[in-house]
Amino acid sequence: MMSPIAEALEREDMLALAAYFSNKPWPVLEQARAPTDVAKRALIAIGSVGCTGCHLAEFQGDGSVPRLAGQSREYLVKTISEFRSRERANNPGMSDLMNATSEDDLAAIEEYLAGR
Repeated sequence: MMSPIAEALEREDMLALAAYFSNKPWPVLEQARAPTDVAKRALIAIGSVGCTGCHLAEFQGDGSVPRLAGQSREYLVKTISEFRSRERANNPGMSDLMNATSEDDLAAIEEYLAGR
């Protein structure tokens, strides 16, 4: 959808757009926090997978790595599914990590991150 528009932009325009949107406040989606048992499972799984190594301690990302905290659960489910199926091929390491993680652990991670 955005590809034809983005292809027509000059690099300076892309940088200006990136700067503009990166300075916008993160929207509060007011999603429910994960129940304690789900959060515990998620934190154990996150420790095993090593999410904070790239996405940082608060899952906020850093501009080159996407933010995970507070994303909609639907988006997280879709993205993780696309990494598992390798439909999303921009980061093979993520595909490997997602495929090495159980469905139940991924569901806990999705619920936990959406509620942060």
